[in-house]
Amino acid sequence: MSLESPNIPNEMSEPPSSSDFPVRGWWKIFYAVFLLIIPAFSFWAVAAIKPEWQSGDRDAYVPLLMLPEAAVFFLILIAYSIVCYLLLLFYSDRFAKLFFVRLGIYTGVLLALQYTILLGAYLFASWSSLAILLVWFLPLYLPKLYRVEIVKTVLSFIRPWMIAVLLIAYAVIVAFIRNQAFTPLFLVFLGLIASGPFWSFLIAMQASIWLLKYHEATFTLPRGLGVAAWIASFIVAWRYDILKMYELYAQLPPVPPPDCYIATAAAQGHPRFVGSRMVQLANGHSMQVNRQLQIFKCAELALMAVAPRTHKVLRAMYDFLGKPLARTIRYPLLADVSYLLLKPFEWTAEFALRFIIGSISFESIHIYSE
Repeated sequence: MSLESPNIPNEMSEPPSSSDFPVRGWWKIFYAVFLLIIPAFSFWAVAAIKPEWQSGDRDAYVPLLMLPEAAVFFLILIAYSIVCYLLLLFYSDRFAKLFFVRLGIYTGVLLALQYTILLGAYLFASWSSLAILLVWFLPLYLPKLYRVEIVKTVLSFIRPWMIAVLLIAYAVIVAFIRNQAFTPLFLVFLGLIASGPFWSFLIAMQASIWLLKYHEATFTLPRGLGVAAWIASFIVAWRYDILKMYELYAQLPPVPPPDCYIATAAAQGHPRFVGSRMVQLANGHSMQVNRQLQIFKCAELALMAVAPRTHKVLRAMYDFLGKPLARTIRYPLLADVSYLLLKPFEWTAEFALRFIIGSISFESIHIYSE
């Protein structure tokens, strides 16, 4: 597989045996860090795509299946698989002989494939989203590109000072255009998280192929009982996951909530402190609204009209970060603190609106009301 770590022996070293574990040297540290950090980040990122209401679409069900509170038993199996891989990674001669360690590696293959399919069902909703596959398949074609002579020639001219100059230039660009300059880094981070399950699948598959080739022999009765117990636990995990998914879906509101997540949560503080009041929306539902929320929404609408591309980028970033942050504001006291923390941004938005529009009080007061 293309994920095999490069191990170029010098003239004084002996070439590694073909039966050695395929990951060697510093790649062991890299694989260990990847398998410990990326799954944690991936489950954290799932909270950002959690549906906000009962839309009935596929996108409302798939993220709920991947939420940690629904995948409790799968999390146990994932932890078991990661521990087994770490044991095999650093002590392959000793632990490759143990069947429960090998079973953990095979478990990792199935679980990583499972979450790859679930995440793919969510991400690849249209043909345009298939471009993400370029990031997913990076470990497969990147080593092959490295073997191309022209690529080797180009890389041979790259020096550390060149990379330093590029980083300094990027820092200067960030100082001038600020938010938009972070978009590439943000997209790289999202791509790394989204491709995590597939890359984990490749890593586990690489180890499994090696185990099947060099360490699997006869299938004994104790091993059969172990596989049967594993299948039973996997069925229990799926049953719990599906039932919990429906329970979480039933707890979602039947109508879409407002999209000013943090400001909306901050308006749920003590009414006298945050200046909120209950208003009736045009769709017949009611919500807590204060002046801060109205100004932020008015500022967003103004930005949408003046700079739609900038609004689209900032809106995507806010949707990703704002949802999980807003969910942590569950108590009035936390909402009061959030209201205070948002004050500088509110004053900035109000100043900009007064400069652009003029009569800001009149324009903003009717937002989120009949």
